[in-house]
Amino acid sequence: MKVFYPIKSNVDVKEIKETLKSFGGRCAKIVEGTLEYQIKEENENGAYFCLKEKGYID
Repeated sequence: MKVFYPIKSNVDVKEIKETLKSFGGRCAKIVEGTLEYQIKEENENGAYFCLKEKGYID
């Protein structure tokens, strides 16, 4: 599934990609202030909370 989250400014997409690898996330990119990536539905919550905890998303 594809997910979209508003992203904080000054974030390195390479760091986000590394974080998402452990959750099986792929194809991460930033488009107009929004983080977009693909992930399996069962891993979505874990990835979301990890990204939020690291301060990448609002």
